[in-house]
Amino acid sequence: MPVKAAALLDAHLWACHFEDLTRGFMNGTTKTGLFAYTLAAFLGLLIAHLVSPGRAAPQALQEVRIGSSNISATNFSTFYARDRKFFQKEGLDAKIIIVRSEVALTALIAGNLDFTTLSTTAMEGTMRGMPLRVVAITNQYPLIGLVVNDKIKKVADLKGRKLAVSSFGGSVYSAAVFLLKNYGLKPQEDVAVLASGTNTARMAALKQGAVDAALISSPDDLRAAKEGLTLLLDVGTIYKLPFGGISTTVAKIKENPMEVKRVLNAVVQATKAIAEPQNRDDVINYIVSFFKLDKNIASEFYHRLIPSLSPSGIVGRDQIKLVIDSAVERGLADKPLDPDAVSDFSIAKQLRF
Repeated sequence: MPVKAAALLDAHLWACHFEDLTRGFMNGTTKTGLFAYTLAAFLGLLIAHLVSPGRAAPQALQEVRIGSSNISATNFSTFYARDRKFFQKEGLDAKIIIVRSEVALTALIAGNLDFTTLSTTAMEGTMRGMPLRVVAITNQYPLIGLVVNDKIKKVADLKGRKLAVSSFGGSVYSAAVFLLKNYGLKPQEDVAVLASGTNTARMAALKQGAVDAALISSPDDLRAAKEGLTLLLDVGTIYKLPFGGISTTVAKIKENPMEVKRVLNAVVQATKAIAEPQNRDDVINYIVSFFKLDKNIASEFYHRLIPSLSPSGIVGRDQIKLVIDSAVERGLADKPLDPDAVSDFSIAKQLRF
């Protein structure tokens, strides 16, 4: 007999047993017998209610570990998905772990992480032989600003100057190389490109005069402008490199596609929610707390963020090719790879909308 059916039968037998015990009272004091009978019936109904399907114990959420290198626009959708319970709706308990990019990729391959929010870095890792794939993109282009001191009035003025980036790899460095070449400048020949660490470190170097310009991820570029520096250019207006997303291992895609699908559905649904006008106030308030911004800067960032989002989680092959071409140019691979060799949007294409 099924467990729930057996439990209901037990509840019924208990009620009958109480009824037998109280028959004597019914022959004696009416009020006492009525009380006992009512109690028996109540207990029987209570037990039946507690074992009914509607009272089944909730299932435990499945933990998934997601690596991310920092708090930034690249992982904003993923954090929003966690904090607004989109993961929970998929039966997942998302643990987002901040760790350096290179460590995140190694941990992913070793199985210590299930996913990362890295996109460009993950694709570059694949080109170096790592068994990884980007499975969703959250932003269609980078939210990176060219922030300069008062000596720089236009991009051409960077010739003979120093430009700070985060490291020699990833989306910020790729954006720097593209930007300089787009304006006829040769990286390291015409402009010294320096790996200067975090947004905060780059802003400090710029204020101290150690560099003349810096590529700074938003919303820190907006914050820098409020502090007296000049936001000369929104790099995403000319460079459509994919920015942020979800990556995992080839093995995870093959062996547990349903887990991948649940993670992607949470992130993509959160991205769509962020873009919906009726959620504007909630998203701006979340930006205020997430980035520790005042309401004005948060509102500026919101209006810059929304057009960049990729609501489907999918971008074109030409955008993936930008990452590949940049990596080849920097010597990370001998020849270009097919975009399908570094990305796999097959599961993202199955999501419900």
